[in-house]
Amino acid sequence: MMEKISFEEKVGQKIIIGFRGTTLKEEPIIIDYLKEGFIGGVILFEKDAQNGKQRNLVEPKQIQNLINEIKVNSKHIPFISIDQEGGKVSRLNSNNGFEDFPSSKKVAMFENIEFAEEIYDRMANILQNIGINVNFAPVVDLCINSENEVVVKKERCFSSEPEVVAKFAKSFIQCHLKRKILPVAKHFPGHGSSTGDTHLDWVDITNTWKQVELKPYQILLENNFLLGVMVGHLFNKNIDPLFPASLSHIWVDEVLRKQLGFNGLVFTDDMQMKAISNYFSLEEIVELAFNCSIDVLVFANQLYYETDLPERIITISKELVSKGKIVSEKIEESFQRIVKFKKEIMFN
Repeated sequence: MMEKISFEEKVGQKIIIGFRGTTLKEEPIIIDYLKEGFIGGVILFEKDAQNGKQRNLVEPKQIQNLINEIKVNSKHIPFISIDQEGGKVSRLNSNNGFEDFPSSKKVAMFENIEFAEEIYDRMANILQNIGINVNFAPVVDLCINSENEVVVKKERCFSSEPEVVAKFAKSFIQCHLKRKILPVAKHFPGHGSSTGDTHLDWVDITNTWKQVELKPYQILLENNFLLGVMVGHLFNKNIDPLFPASLSHIWVDEVLRKQLGFNGLVFTDDMQMKAISNYFSLEEIVELAFNCSIDVLVFANQLYYETDLPERIITISKELVSKGKIVSEKIEESFQRIVKFKKEIMFN
């Protein structure tokens, strides 16, 4: 399946991109990228953050047709991803013809794992039936800061207790894996104690973050239930005095990979969030992210709309490799992990 893959394609497989349109004909450059293997997949949204209009997800039949278009035009198995946590972060909901699912907090409040399994089995079944193969969920942040606007107040985390978070996250993950959907736990190393929003600006967790926020990841890893992790744009000068976690060799290679022993797929949070885009150029983002063991960079195209990103990233990568600023072995390692997971988990 993956013989004689070009450098451009190997870089492309590291990119997930968002786009406007309920069909690919509305954004034909996405068809070109998929056919050439210059993107690894797409992320789908209900609404466009800039204009408030419907973006990709209108009603079930249209969504199935769009996903079939993506598959038919893809040179390689594409990541077809979504944020479907339940509660406020549910791209599929009653507005576009689907069931409304309770938030993580509400699911955990019942203290009934069978109820959780029933909920998440129905969720995963819906995703599988329409063709989604990556869900950027569950949230495994701890509800530490009650004033946290990003995850806690939006009821996106299960509990302040790591064991409870891990128990319900395991249920979520099992139900998705059973249906060949890769669940991606977020937001490493922990967003629940933060006081800021990475969509809007730099978020410093130096004085709020606690070691216990890694515990859900540890528990899930010990039980072999952690196959995908999303890294947040969270800065802690005690761990890395220069870079947020999503661009940090220390956080990704030393803590997540070596200390915790995670060997699955690492995704970034949206790289256009202002915690990143206000402070780093695309060249810096590519150099830093490619040199640590991040596998997939997500560009949602919500806060900014840039459809030429894959071409620019490929060009930048070539230049940085030729200058010795990117270790090409890192690109190859990521590519092999991506191929392995696409074959083993999401084959269709």
